[in-house]
Amino acid sequence: MTLLLGAGQAYAAPAGADQRVRLGTPSGGESDAGVRIMPLGDSITDGFNVPGGYRSDLWQYLVADGHTDDFVGSQSNGPARLGDHDHEGHPGWRIDEIDAHAADWVRATSPRTVLLHIGTNDMVQNHDPAGAPARLSTLLTHITDAAPTADVLVSDLVPLADPVLESRAAQYNAAVPGVVSALAAQGRHVHFVAMHSALTTADLADGVHPTAGGYSKMAARWYSALVSSPVTRWEAENSAYASVHDADLLSSPTASGGVKAGHIDNADSYLQYVITAPYTGAYRMYVRAGNGMGSTCTHLLTVDDAPAVTVAYPSYGWEEWSMTGVDVHLRQGANTLRFAKGTCYAEIDAIDFATLGAPTPWI
Repeated sequence: MTLLLGAGQAYAAPAGADQRVRLGTPSGGESDAGVRIMPLGDSITDGFNVPGGYRSDLWQYLVADGHTDDFVGSQSNGPARLGDHDHEGHPGWRIDEIDAHAADWVRATSPRTVLLHIGTNDMVQNHDPAGAPARLSTLLTHITDAAPTADVLVSDLVPLADPVLESRAAQYNAAVPGVVSALAAQGRHVHFVAMHSALTTADLADGVHPTAGGYSKMAARWYSALVSSPVTRWEAENSAYASVHDADLLSSPTASGGVKAGHIDNADSYLQYVITAPYTGAYRMYVRAGNGMGSTCTHLLTVDDAPAVTVAYPSYGWEEWSMTGVDVHLRQGANTLRFAKGTCYAEIDAIDFATLGAPTPWI
């Protein structure tokens, strides 16, 4: 299977033929400084059924790449691995209800970037779904009037399992890019993010709200927009390109595909990926790993015949995933990446790959 990353500028290749890997920084603690980002929306932003929702993995991506950010909003919740718990997610709220307060929230917190996923409750409550695109346009006008220098990233809706609700949402989703384009043509800093295609109904816990794995996929799509590069996920359990030796594939309620690689416990244990790269150069890799040992644990990563390097994972508890960023140099064609036993024990859900596109000031 070929590593499909889409267009964009790759990381510069590391100097020296055997410098195949450069490690990122593990995620840190609560932030009240840096680029101000407002996650704005309803219960999906709040993280109904999974406290923190997409914000947890999004935070992990940001800190893994060394960004200093400050999530802002009047609400606060989420797990320890979410370094900043502030947000503006309001369960059950429709577009018009968010609109009644959004300008005040934006003025109070002065976000540089707004991440907006809204409209699900308009569909679920059957609240004039045909008028939802116009209400979205009004909301975006009020936000950009209140914060004219902020960039607002606007997504379409994640899938809905009920065919009637999904039919309503499909009409709304089809209109969202046009709403965004019309406002952008006025000079407003609004940008469309295709979120619906990031998930399927298998990623829903109750037909409306994502599972933990679904929220992780939302985070990857938001981060893809923020770094202007596709972020592609490679699941540990996919036999098309991954395998384990003296280790196990285990069912997991929070893994993005419902399965994780664990019991990489012995000297000959490993999780191995075979990645076909489209060009020779440097790629950004994120390891979504879990560690419940109470202290930092590691794996030994080898890329083809290069020397092993240590990849470290902080301990947030089992099923509480961290992201560790690694710059990996791949050759065009097939490459073998192997995660072997390091210190103590850790599990891997998936690895993600990205390149750098045009730099953005949004993070």
